Order: sequence, then structure tokens, then C-alpha cells
Amino acid sequence: MDIVIGNRLRQARTARQLSLNDVAGRAKISVATLSRIERDKQGIDLGLFLTLSRILKAPPHDLLTADGDGRDSVDPLVQRIASLDVAERARLWRELTATYKNHRVAGRRARIRNLSQQVEELLAQIEFLHAEIETVQRQLRRR
Repeated sequence: MDIVIGNRLRQARTARQLSLNDVAGRAKISVATLSRIERDKQGIDLGLFLTLSRILKAPPHDLLTADGDGRDSVDPLVQRIASLDVAERARLWRELTATYKNHRVAGRRARIRNLSQQVEELLAQIEFLHAEIETVQRQLRRR
């Protein structure tokens, strides 16, 4: 499994056009260590794997999947959201929540307006029926 992960880490790094020095510096490891990991000459622990995954903006799942990219079965929107950093993802969820609440409130207001219109219509019908009943009663009294 380490063999596959090292190669995938290298692919993710080169796809982002990052040098060994860039990634190693951010991960606080030596360039030699990162090179050995990528060439499958050194194992990698979970903490370092997750750190490299974050630096490379590559979801851990993509680095571990059997086909190497994991993109066949994962929705592109899910991949895009997963690739966002934590702050961007939190901002996205806050915006989506606010939008949902606004739509829910707008929907509630529309239902209240609709209900209000229905009540007004029923009152108008009642008034009409009341007037009709009075007319019939007057006609009956005249007879």
C-alpha cells in the first residue's frame, strides 16, 4: 500500500506544480524524507499522510483509492467541496444555511399570504351567502 501512496503523493504534488522543497517545508520534514516517501523507500505514518494530503489539497480518499483518482464514483461537486480548505468550507456551509433559512422564511411568508387571501375569499363568500339568505327571507315574508 505504501508503494501506491508514495506515487500518488508525487502525482498530486506535481499536478499542483509544487516542488519537493515547497511541500517538505510546509510539512516540516526534510526534502530527502519526502523524496524517499514518494519513491517508496520510506513508510509514512497517518499524521504525516494527513498533513501532506492537506498541503496538496488532495482528499485522503483520492490518495488511497484503488484506481488512483477516486473520481469515477464521487460526485464532482463533492470533490470540489472536499478540496476547499477548512475556512472556505465553513464559509460555504454558513452561506448555504443562511440561504436555506431565507428560503424557508420566504416560503412561510408566502404560505401566510396565501392563507390570508383564502380567508378573505371565504369571508367574501360568507357575506355573499348572507346577503342571499336575507334576500330569500324577505321574499318569503312578502308571501
